[in-house]
Amino acid sequence: MNSLLRSIRTELRYQHWGRLILLPIGGLALSLVFAFIGSVSNVDASMVRLQTTEAQASANGVSLTQALAQPINQSLLDGQTLVDNPLRYDYERAYFAFQAFEGANAVGTGLEMITFLVIPLLFFIYGCGVATDDTRRRILKDRVVMQGPRSYVAAKVVTVVAVSLAATLIAATLSLTVAPILRAAFLDSVHRNFPYSVAGAATGSPAAQIAFSTSVAILFGLLGLFVGLVVRSMLIPSLSAGALLMVAPFAGPYDPRNVLTSAGEGIFNYWGGFSPRPPYPVHVELGLAFMGGGLVFVALVSVLIWSRMTKFV
Repeated sequence: MNSLLRSIRTELRYQHWGRLILLPIGGLALSLVFAFIGSVSNVDASMVRLQTTEAQASANGVSLTQALAQPINQSLLDGQTLVDNPLRYDYERAYFAFQAFEGANAVGTGLEMITFLVIPLLFFIYGCGVATDDTRRRILKDRVVMQGPRSYVAAKVVTVVAVSLAATLIAATLSLTVAPILRAAFLDSVHRNFPYSVAGAATGSPAAQIAFSTSVAILFGLLGLFVGLVVRSMLIPSLSAGALLMVAPFAGPYDPRNVLTSAGEGIFNYWGGFSPRPPYPVHVELGLAFMGGGLVFVALVSVLIWSRMTKFV
């Protein structure tokens, strides 16, 4: 234990704080700007749509009170969803869009977009950076001799996990702080358009959302770490990960991205305007088990290969 603690302190001392520590934190903070800009735009667009629908309904003699008293029935025709009570439907959409800035809902509003679009690639690159930094600076042999190979790798794993948790918590805290400021600055009068609350509106659990986002960050951070240990390069793994994560479609139900998207449906409510790719039907528990087993397998193979590679670089 003392050896591991010394290795962790050494790892943090050798880190390039401006690049390897602040990269995930700064990256998530910058991503929040785009997430909340999109959320504000979503409220504005929802309000315009609601006002248009309300004017049309009023011309037909239907009031908001009457529309809210009637259920919403949806049907699918030629790939399009038809709604028989558009005024209530648009009212609820606008209501939820505004509620995305209320209280603890802001955590989900900040995290939902970055969890699926930013965190996987950002933390994969971060993990690769942690793994390859010593090789690039030509101090790998010295550190392995000084700390021992097991403590060396373990310290990097702990560092990735700790930074992933810290970055996600900071992003959640920033979301809680920024949301009321943006609401007061850009949406101050919007609440007057909602004389009725929407019953049964499901609110996500901030703790579950933070835990989910942190798990995604740890998963891809460790994957990047173990790939980087073997490849000893950031460029090719990062470009490959970018193509797979951001461009390639889901390969099937048990594609990790599909599994995470399916799992996220029970965690996030997507009131902020972000809509992930429609996932394939999948057994989420089995998919998560496969992902956990796959990460362990990659870790064991990577560490085995790395242990046999020369450290004189």
